[in-house]
Amino acid sequence: MMPASTNDNRDKKIKRNIRLVVVGVIVFSTLTMAALINKLSTPRILNKHELRDYGVIVLDDPRPILPFELQDHSAQPFGLEQLQGRWSVLFFGFTHCGDICPATMAVLAKTYAELPEKEKQAFDVVLVSVDPARDTPAVMAQYVSGFNQDFVGVTGNAGDLINFASQLSVPYRPGLQGEEPQHSGNLVLVNPRGEIHGFIKPPFAHGSLRVVWRSLKNSFAG
Repeated sequence: MMPASTNDNRDKKIKRNIRLVVVGVIVFSTLTMAALINKLSTPRILNKHELRDYGVIVLDDPRPILPFELQDHSAQPFGLEQLQGRWSVLFFGFTHCGDICPATMAVLAKTYAELPEKEKQAFDVVLVSVDPARDTPAVMAQYVSGFNQDFVGVTGNAGDLINFASQLSVPYRPGLQGEEPQHSGNLVLVNPRGEIHGFIKPPFAHGSLRVVWRSLKNSFAG
């Protein structure tokens, strides 16, 4: 028969080994979970081929934008300075548009709403009117705020809007003789330096746009 002290030592050793195993499992599980969370929360960086699969055309050499003068929905000046310091996603449309514009704005609103709060600060979503006769600053303010209070509506006189759209390679035809304006459905990407960075072609899905926006933000050298 083994002495009681020997049994006690053996029991203590077994308990100590069990504690070490339990602690090891907890530490391993914690590290694994942390790595998984970090992987899921870290934006994926897409290469040009992957971006193209998402409908994104990135310019090899971003194009500078010449100074311009428009108005935002608060009747404040909107020029090149307002396109610097953050990413800008511009959509050319109008408030009386029947289907394409509200559908696009709704997808942009959902994409923006699902960004982490910190990343929202890196993006401006801008609706540029192609129907300035009807889209006054007050009308634009009511329209864009219906999608998101952070969105910006931009309008101006017809000539300035046409020149601005031409700079951004956005074709549109003003409404003539009672016709509705005709415009491109592309989104224009302007980087924080105020340069044309590229374009996103429709159709749009909020999940895809979110991946693209976060990838562009985190891969931009500034």
